[in-house]
Amino acid sequence: MRYISADQIFSGKEFLSNGSVLVIDDNHMIADILDSTKINEENIEHFDGIICPGFINTHCHLELSHLKNTIDSKTGIVNFALDVIKKRNLVSIEQQNDAMLYADKIMYEQGIVAVGDISNSNISKAVKSKSSIYYHTFVELIGLNPQKSESVFNYGLELLNDFKSLNSTCSLAPHAPYTASTKLIELISNECYEQKKPTSIHNQECIAENDFFISKSGDFLKLYNTLNISIDFFNATKKSSLHSILNSFNTAVNTLLVHNTFSNIEDVIFAKKNHKQLFWCICANANLYIENTLPNIDLLISENCEITLGTDSLASNNKLSIIEEINTIKKHFSHIPLESLLKMATYNGAKFLGIENKFGLIEKGRNSELNLITNLNGVYEVKKIR
Repeated sequence: MRYISADQIFSGKEFLSNGSVLVIDDNHMIADILDSTKINEENIEHFDGIICPGFINTHCHLELSHLKNTIDSKTGIVNFALDVIKKRNLVSIEQQNDAMLYADKIMYEQGIVAVGDISNSNISKAVKSKSSIYYHTFVELIGLNPQKSESVFNYGLELLNDFKSLNSTCSLAPHAPYTASTKLIELISNECYEQKKPTSIHNQECIAENDFFISKSGDFLKLYNTLNISIDFFNATKKSSLHSILNSFNTAVNTLLVHNTFSNIEDVIFAKKNHKQLFWCICANANLYIENTLPNIDLLISENCEITLGTDSLASNNKLSIIEEINTIKKHFSHIPLESLLKMATYNGAKFLGIENKFGLIEKGRNSELNLITNLNGVYEVKKIR
């Protein structure tokens, strides 16, 4: 048996009472949580800092890891997307694989135990099959033309079956409102309902997304013109993108809205009223990298939204690290309690992915993959407790 304590222990939902000690058995499971007065003090390993569950990264693009330091920052989502399309296949499969292996290693060292990963191909499959991290793969589909929804959906099912051979879970996900028709979203969401799996969608990452839906104007016209894609079939809805597509989702499916950089109070109230299983993912460093702004996290908190944290990709971030996401949020929203941010980073993420029976909580009978958080001159750092 091993007896572990720290200055504070965060359970995934709240801080445990002072003097709590985690009893770890020989199988690395939490056998009990006791008061320190019930244990010989000489047997207790005390850590300086905060013990918490392993982190959950609910939004990542592992297959873009080779694009680190190749995409200009602060150019906006349209220029960013065009750069990714242009550069993502310029290096060999071997180089892409090496970059993914390294990114996976860094995430694990940074205390991440589970990842919701976006995949447009099966290139990440080999890395995931050998990883110490639990991956839920979101097979991401793109198809704004409703007439092509069935063929896009069927392609997604084929790719999904490929990922099902892994010892992890997977499901379909639409890319974004401006790249997925409401018909495609319905097909995807209903498939997730049948399989009892979550889904996700990029949401309101830029002002141009709302411009496109409200008046069929803005920077996304440049995107489609540059890619030589006709959007004659698309008609403006005169509503925000979220108002335009949310009702296409099955409300019994855990659904992650990713980024939410330009979601306002009307969007949030509408979304909460119409979908009770919504989660809101913040990828702060990627938001700053692409659009040089952050979502209104105070609004999401005030409306009791279930918030999770993500890293996005190395195309839009310097490091795949949840503790760095926490540091960035604390820098800009210093009043948000660390307890709230840790819940976003642990239990909320596990709940969204449907893996809260395995990850995200410190409880008797659970695996003891634990992180130790320290504060060095106002900057949080993390290491795994081994």
